[in-house]
Amino acid sequence: MTANLITTISRPSFTSQEVIQLYASGSRDFGLANMNGADLCGSKLMGAYLGGVRLSKANLSGADLRKANFTGASLSGANLTGADLSGADLSEAHLNWADLNGANLTGAILPKADISGANLSHANLTGANFSGAYLIGANLSQADLTKANLSQASLNKADLTGAKLIEANLTGAKFKQANLTGADATRANITGAILKQTNFSQAHLRWAILVQADLTEINLTGANLSKANLTETDLTTACLNRANLSGINLTGANLTEVDLSQKLMTGANLSGANLTMANLNGAYLIQANLTGATLMSADLRSSHLMNTNLGNADLRKANLSKANVVQANLKGAKVKGLVLPSGKIHG
Repeated sequence: MTANLITTISRPSFTSQEVIQLYASGSRDFGLANMNGADLCGSKLMGAYLGGVRLSKANLSGADLRKANFTGASLSGANLTGADLSGADLSEAHLNWADLNGANLTGAILPKADISGANLSHANLTGANFSGAYLIGANLSQADLTKANLSQASLNKADLTGAKLIEANLTGAKFKQANLTGADATRANITGAILKQTNFSQAHLRWAILVQADLTEINLTGANLSKANLTETDLTTACLNRANLSGINLTGANLTEVDLSQKLMTGANLSGANLTMANLNGAYLIQANLTGATLMSADLRSSHLMNTNLGNADLRKANLSKANVVQANLKGAKVKGLVLPSGKIHG
């Protein structure tokens, strides 16, 4: 018969004053300590070891926590407004509902941390590592995430209004129903990310990489996608009103029934893209590459297709009425039932 052994972790308890005094005397190890609700406002704990500590609802506002180690710590509901956590290790820490407004987390390490519902508005998160972290419903409005690592992170329903995501790593991240209105994701890597029902209106996505991303039902109204790479992305029922698509790469993308009317897509690469029943009425596709694209029943009335390459494209039952096709290449294209620029239907 095997006895069930239950191991109880011994947690030392410290008052706020004791922590400050011990640190001042040279102590740095406060691991596993129970300090829930402690008032450490403005305290200096740089480089302290606080792994596994309990600091739920503690007041650490304005504290100097540079390079401190909070691995596995509980900081749920803690007040960290204006705190300096640059270079701190918060791997797998619990920061849900914590207030980090205006905090400095430059180069902080937060893989697999739970930051759901936390307030990180106006925080400096430059170069921070949030890989695999949970930021569901978090407030990151106006936060600086330049060159931050958010790969595989969960940001569903998060608020990133006006956030800086320049050159950030967002590969495989989940942004379903997140708000990124006015966010700057210039040159960000968003490969394979889930952006379904995300609001990216007025966002800056120049040179961004969104290869194989899920952009179904996304709102890109007024967004700048110039030179962005959207190879093999799914843009089904996406909203692209007033979006800048010049020089965009949409190779193999799914644009079924998408409204691209009047869009500026000069020099865009749409080779192999699915544009079945898409609305391209009046679109500017000058010098665009549509080789092998599927344009069945697409509306191309009054579109601008000068020097456009439509070689081997499927244009069956598409409507090119009044379109400008000067020097356009239609070699090998399927044109049965195509409405020609003259209005005549090809046999």
